[in-house]
Amino acid sequence: MSDDPSSGHDPVRQLLRSLEEAVSERILWVTCEPNAEPTWLRVRAEVAELLTGRWRDGALVGATPGQAFFVRCDRSTMSQADIDAGRLVCVVGVAPVRPAEFVIIRIEQLTADAKT
Repeated sequence: MSDDPSSGHDPVRQLLRSLEEAVSERILWVTCEPNAEPTWLRVRAEVAELLTGRWRDGALVGATPGQAFFVRCDRSTMSQADIDAGRLVCVVGVAPVRPAEFVIIRIEQLTADAKT
């Protein structure tokens, strides 16, 4: 495997792509839900469950899940305009083995409240 970050074979890039896809797939159900606190709570729980599994598998570093990742999906990630438009925004920070810092992934999904 190449250490060149522009390489398509970089394991960290592959991890980040797979996490982004997995999170997006995991929260597809929000298209049938209102963009409200109960939905955000469930999104946070489901994404945290997914990332805890990846942490246990050794894909993320940290002595605890809290050191390996964070999940935000609340009024800190969405403006009132986002909420009104049915645009759910989930921000995920993960600590892959390399680099030694959090990498942020931003996932947007339309909810049942989306204006078409």
